[in-house]
Amino acid sequence: MQDPLSRIDLNLLVAYQVLMQEKNVTRAAERLFVTQPAMSKTLNRLRILLEDELFVRSSHGLTPTPKTLKLERPVNDILSQLTELMVTNTEFDPANTAETISIGTLGASASVGMPSFINKLRTQAPKLMLLSQNLDTSYEDRLRSGSLDFAIVARKQHGDDFIARKLMDIHPVLYMRNDHPLASVKRITLEQRRKYQHMAVYFPNFETTKEDMQKLFASFGILSNVPFLSTNLLMCLETLRETDMLMIASDRLIDSNLVSDHFVLKPLEDDINLKIDALSLVQHVRTKNSPLHVYLANLIIESFQERDCDNDEHGHSKTN
Repeated sequence: MQDPLSRIDLNLLVAYQVLMQEKNVTRAAERLFVTQPAMSKTLNRLRILLEDELFVRSSHGLTPTPKTLKLERPVNDILSQLTELMVTNTEFDPANTAETISIGTLGASASVGMPSFINKLRTQAPKLMLLSQNLDTSYEDRLRSGSLDFAIVARKQHGDDFIARKLMDIHPVLYMRNDHPLASVKRITLEQRRKYQHMAVYFPNFETTKEDMQKLFASFGILSNVPFLSTNLLMCLETLRETDMLMIASDRLIDSNLVSDHFVLKPLEDDINLKIDALSLVQHVRTKNSPLHVYLANLIIESFQERDCDNDEHGHSKTN
């Protein structure tokens, strides 16, 4: 079955709009920079397409039929929307942009730069709706299809159809509650750590295998005492607050007041073999020239880099 829209030439809608405004074939032809015979042919094409006389000649010019009058508003709306969509020299205004944007994040990464980004967004672009979702293995397909606008990932390599920009470095450190038996110890030895069970918040790169994680924790020297691995930061923090367990996670978590108010971090001085050392912002190339996506990408990067600057300037105040 033929698509009825395949028969429609956009120029016919423009001609229809001008004819409705002028009610005169000659004046409509002048406005569209075509000859009067060409304009008459266009009117005939419209009549065949819409199966209606459309205009009846009278002493006052062209009189529209009821069907023509009925089509006037929707045609004007369609052409207005197309004009707005196609005109590229309109300056982008975040404050008056009402869109829905979706970002896929790793659970722990969202606690670092995202609050600053959201705070900027709510003042600069209050009409935008932000959907933050947990990242999964389908994020590349979703970026391609447009169901996801951005992804914050801990993966270094992406295909040519993606743009990836570094957000921040991440390094593993040791966390414990403020009143933990080791909280006042300046340099915690490997032997002291082995006395306690460990948990870990990690950034999956969707290529990580069970064997990779075993090798990672073997490099910590605590393989036999790591009962819990998770990407769920909240669950880990609640468990850490209620137990004597130690948690291995990104040093950037201490940037969050929710973490720094209740926990301290200690450096891990072991020779740790980590595949993941940075977070990146990823988007599909189809959005690289979109003013909205350019604005949002710059704002996200700015928000994460601000935390980097604070970190470099002040260090981790909760490190003992």
